Amino acid sequence: MDEKAQIYRFDNVRVEVASFRLWKDEQAVQVEPKAFQVLLFLIENRGRLVEKRELLDAVWKETFVTENALTREIAQLRKALGESAREAKYIETVPTKGYRFIADVEVKNGRQTKGEDKEGGIEKAFEDESLSVGASSNVAPLIKEDAKEARRSKQRTAFISITALIFVALAGFLIWYLLKRPASDIRMVRRITQITTWPGLDLYPSLSPDGSSIAYSSDHSGNFEIYVKPLASGGHEIQLTSDGAQNFEPAWSPDGQYIAYHSADRGGIWIVPALGGAARRLTEFGSKPAWSRDGSMIAFQSEAVRDLNGSAYGALPPSTIWTVQARGGEPRQITQMGIPQGGHSSPTWSPDGKRIVFLAYDTTQAEIWSVSAEGTDLKRLTTQQLFFDPVYAPDGESVYCVGNSRNLYGVWKIPVARATGMRSGEVVEIQSAEAQPIRNLSITADGKRIAYSARSLTSDIWSVPLSPASSEAIAPPAPMMQDRSARKTNPSISPDGRKIAFSLWRYGAPLSIWLMDADGKNPAQLTTGGRSIGLPAWVSNDELAYLVYQDDTTTINSINLKTGVERTLFTLTPDMDFPRLAPDGRQLAYNSGKSGTINIWKIALENGQPQQITFDKELMGWPIWSPDGRLLACEMKRGDDTHISVIPSEGGTPVQLTFDHGQSWPHSWSPDGDKIAFAGFRNGVWNVWWVSMKDRTEKQLTNFTKLNTYVRYPAWSPLGNQVVFEYAEMTGNIWMMELK
Repeated sequence: MDEKAQIYRFDNVRVEVASFRLWKDEQAVQVEPKAFQVLLFLIENRGRLVEKRELLDAVWKETFVTENALTREIAQLRKALGESAREAKYIETVPTKGYRFIADVEVKNGRQTKGEDKEGGIEKAFEDESLSVGASSNVAPLIKEDAKEARRSKQRTAFISITALIFVALAGFLIWYLLKRPASDIRMVRRITQITTWPGLDLYPSLSPDGSSIAYSSDHSGNFEIYVKPLASGGHEIQLTSDGAQNFEPAWSPDGQYIAYHSADRGGIWIVPALGGAARRLTEFGSKPAWSRDGSMIAFQSEAVRDLNGSAYGALPPSTIWTVQARGGEPRQITQMGIPQGGHSSPTWSPDGKRIVFLAYDTTQAEIWSVSAEGTDLKRLTTQQLFFDPVYAPDGESVYCVGNSRNLYGVWKIPVARATGMRSGEVVEIQSAEAQPIRNLSITADGKRIAYSARSLTSDIWSVPLSPASSEAIAPPAPMMQDRSARKTNPSISPDGRKIAFSLWRYGAPLSIWLMDADGKNPAQLTTGGRSIGLPAWVSNDELAYLVYQDDTTTINSINLKTGVERTLFTLTPDMDFPRLAPDGRQLAYNSGKSGTINIWKIALENGQPQQITFDKELMGWPIWSPDGRLLACEMKRGDDTHISVIPSEGGTPVQLTFDHGQSWPHSWSPDGDKIAFAGFRNGVWNVWWVSMKDRTEKQLTNFTKLNTYVRYPAWSPLGNQVVFEYAEMTGNIWMMELK
């Protein structure tokens, strides 16, 4: 029987192998080819556990992809088949191991192969054909011998024909494979060279069109300015800007005469001669400029740079892609908010100027899309999470990008069709990053070299002691652990003020939860087992809740610290991000981008229906419950700034509390429910602040001055005697890889 002709049926689903089609309720269901192959392999191995590595080897064969690719295809299949991981009817998830197809399957032969019947195959067909010769008694022996010879002749002919067909097919496949396999299989990285050695932070490299120089942003002078460095041995860098306006994201014009960049303090896109001179303002808003290949247009994202942290992949909603003529004029909007979902950022032009590739990002996804220069014909190039920093290859046949695999940030390649802008093959990794995360790609005009920034991050949990009476700092902040080997973040203090839980992340390893005493002593790892676990929150002194990221689901679990018993409290849907438990443990407030931009929603853990709390057109998210559960503090975006606002947890009109230029990111309340602790970005530096809800008073609790540092997640002790927070310092340099 011809296996390609098989048809599989289960419930109301039909899988046609020959036509590569999936039907449900007699309606065709569209799934990607890889998803169909995954389904087919699971069906063919139904009833047994198929481990992830076996599936990856079977479907992706010699192409290297991560488990994220498999997770994505499984999620697509679940959606197409109408099931969830929690209530699997067809594909059962075996945590950390793999998948099992559990439905009863009916197998049918879709068609009958020529020269074959249901009983005897080719041999039977030949025998029947020989016996069809008429026979009389006097000529029977002769006819019998002739029939035998004819049968042998036909068998020889059939064998030769089949052998020839197999040879032709194998030869054809070999030619197709050599022509169509991803270019990364045959053009790998030849050499990697460090370009800058500054002990601070160099980032956002841009290679000149002739490949002789590189522009980048650096904090050499105490402010971020644009520098240009010749790549020839002995070349000295020159400082191109010197206005102290925190200048980022240089982009070289195709003729090498100008450099466009973003000014964080003055706002918008600016252009300066590449040899130095007066800068002119091109737009009043936006960042991340990208020149078209003919130099006539510049594409950019509407939102400004808000965060230099290496895990800030792109602009959040409502950022969209715009273009403007390089000589000046009225900017034109190319993409629309929410189409596709997420903030649109990091544009890059195709060589023929007909398409723009960009990132769609909203903290729950990071996908690369393509759109025509007129703003039509959207194409999604990646279906896995965490691909970002795209840059078009000069030949127009691929897009390079950064991808996160196993918490390692490497360089990946997406094959694309020049005529349509569609992806034409598998996304493959060409360079892994075993030591430092890779970011901000730039490619030479000949496509032979890629520059990037490699960043290092040192992080610790710090504490600033407070007066419980005045909530003012009574001593300078200090580190609690004196261990900078991993990132420690999201601290949470127990209700009795005696324990601190926090997330710990080592490069290339999953998140885990640790505990330590309130004075930093006795740190110990709480969670193990290879799962990625983060965002701790106390339910009581003896119970700690946290997020568990596993396979294709995210759950809120809790663990009893006395018994070690773990339980699942809630399973999140894909749109739920940054969930926070209410003080009573019965409700959840979270971010969601379902409305086009990020807003606050909430849901009861038991049989609740999602309820939208805010309806902001820019951004209102990252909710923090007040101690009594009656209010939510949140981050509110207005222009390039963010502010603290407060809203009733049942919904209502937000009240804005901060108004200064910069960023204000809330994380906790004072025990009396009056003050909100937040990470504040003022005058180019991050520090810990609080703001009073009653009288709008603001107080700065720390006095850090370095531009390449940040603070995050200030957690106020229920005892009122300290605020603990993440303090991190970023360093980085510019590197370059040469391709074979």
